[in-house]
Amino acid sequence: MKDIYVLFNDIAIDENEFEEMEVSEIEKVKVKKALKKTIHEKKKRYKVKKNVVAASIVVCISATTFGLTFPAYAKNIPVIDDIFRIFDQDRSGHSSIENISVRNDSQKKETGLYYEYKQYSNEINMTMESNGIKFTVNDGVFDGKTVTLTYTIESEQELGNAGLSMPNIEGMFGGAGSGKTTKIDKNKYVGILTISNYEDKKLDVANIEWNIDTILNPDNKTEIKGDWNFSFSLNAVASNTQISDSSSEKNGVKVNIEKISVTPMSFTVYYEQEVSEYVKSIWDGVDVELEIKDDLGNAYSGEGMGGKGTDSYNISLNKTFEKLAQKATKLIITPHITFRDYNSDNYSSVQITKDGKKEMILPYKPGKGKEEFTLEDIIIELEK
Repeated sequence: MKDIYVLFNDIAIDENEFEEMEVSEIEKVKVKKALKKTIHEKKKRYKVKKNVVAASIVVCISATTFGLTFPAYAKNIPVIDDIFRIFDQDRSGHSSIENISVRNDSQKKETGLYYEYKQYSNEINMTMESNGIKFTVNDGVFDGKTVTLTYTIESEQELGNAGLSMPNIEGMFGGAGSGKTTKIDKNKYVGILTISNYEDKKLDVANIEWNIDTILNPDNKTEIKGDWNFSFSLNAVASNTQISDSSSEKNGVKVNIEKISVTPMSFTVYYEQEVSEYVKSIWDGVDVELEIKDDLGNAYSGEGMGGKGTDSYNISLNKTFEKLAQKATKLIITPHITFRDYNSDNYSSVQITKDGKKEMILPYKPGKGKEEFTLEDIIIELEK
């Protein structure tokens, strides 16, 4: 097959045939990755005729790009083979190709929670087709507590952020999960799913049964029935866990850091929030967010993996962060606290009245709006 630049240069086209349009960050990163893959270190100069298309494409990847009117050639641009990184740039709002920083331990690396996941994942590549929809489980990673899976769906029916049933994992009880699906091309979707174990134990192997009988489109509330059934196992990646008894307390809220688990691609902080009876009587909800830096000056982005508790105030939680810098010796954890009230925007509870009407119920507590503050830093000396 000819190089894609040569194919473009063979096309006689008027500049007026281009239409400028807004594109998503995912679309931009797809084109950028394709271009970077095509450009070799040994640069060649081509004698280009009057109408050069390729040069325009390279220059004009910015907030907007051009809509090409020749799909037969556009379909030859390869898609991203690392689905994890699609959701890294989708979470941050920036292309992972552009999101490059220099670690203070002299390691230049791209950042993002899922950036290292592909390297340590197992290729599954199992495909099932039912009711005109082809579903592929691409890759999987297991850290002993949390399974992360990527998948691809090919469908002529619109799926939106497709709703899927969660996998069953042998020996994992009381878990929670989350997932996201996004459209990357006509009839093609990619997704990522995590399911985390609430139980205080690690597994060496995750034996997974993922039986999907319905795909829900939340946009139009339609359901597509079918049989997409998968069975596979994932070995846990190596990890080191250190126990902690460090805590910080202020204004009736205490945060305890219980343990930290470090894997080659990420680290997870397990923590507990305790709320006093006085605060519970004033405020409808209390949220704790952890900001984490290391002694080298690196800041870490992360994603909550859920938790469990005796009520909505006193909860054991865990949050996974991107790869830990190799030369870091300390973690500086800053708990950010938010007191909030319930209102029609953040709370929904409905009761049916005697006459059959639905009525919104909002609990009454004197705290109104929200109040924010931070606790003193918690310093964790990392075991080596």
